[in-house]
Amino acid sequence: MKRVFTKVLTGTEVAVIGPPGGIISNNAASWLLQEPIEVLGVAIAVANEVPSENDGYANVAVEVSQSAVFNQDGALLEARAGEGWNTTPAGICRQNGHQMAMFPEGYAVPIREEGSVYINTLATGKTAGDSSFNWTVTIFYVKKSSK
Repeated sequence: MKRVFTKVLTGTEVAVIGPPGGIISNNAASWLLQEPIEVLGVAIAVANEVPSENDGYANVAVEVSQSAVFNQDGALLEARAGEGWNTTPAGICRQNGHQMAMFPEGYAVPIREEGSVYINTLATGKTAGDSSFNWTVTIFYVKKSSK
């Protein structure tokens, strides 16, 4: 039986007024491995801090990947969250994102020693003001050398 370990990465992404299509943060966070591992699963939680009092809709995508570039081959999981505000008529909405994937028994994603796991993000801002989103990523893994 192998022992399962976890690695937790956290951060904040701010969706600012920006270009259509959003702003990509490649390698917003990363984990450089000191030994080979096998990833058994990944969990992501993304939540809007406090809705900002500015009209528009903002959203953030958080991706766990083997690539340091957003939306490329090697992505393991992605979660999204959004926040919207309208002054007249008054309205607010907030969608927090939670995703989890565990691979079936006998399957894993191997990552070599000195390899990396990356957190990439895409933030799309409102027409006015900024929106802040907190994210937490948990990676479940076993050490490849363990028996």
